[in-house]
Amino acid sequence: MNLPRIKCKSETKISNIKTGKIYKDEAEVQIEILKQNVMEKDIRRDTKVIVPEGLDLFGEKPLK
Repeated sequence: MNLPRIKCKSETKISNIKTGKIYKDEAEVQIEILKQNVMEKDIRRDTKVIVPEGLDLFGEKPLK
């Protein structure tokens, strides 16, 4: 099955489940893990995918 690929934007929010701290990027999280200030299991990553306007998810009007 040949599925079309669609380029879209995404936003990822990285936070600590226990403290509620929000990290600016993965590098900051890795520094905290190396310092042993936080454990990987306490890190939460929420990703929001921003779908292009006009995209027909049900195939009635496919993109060209």
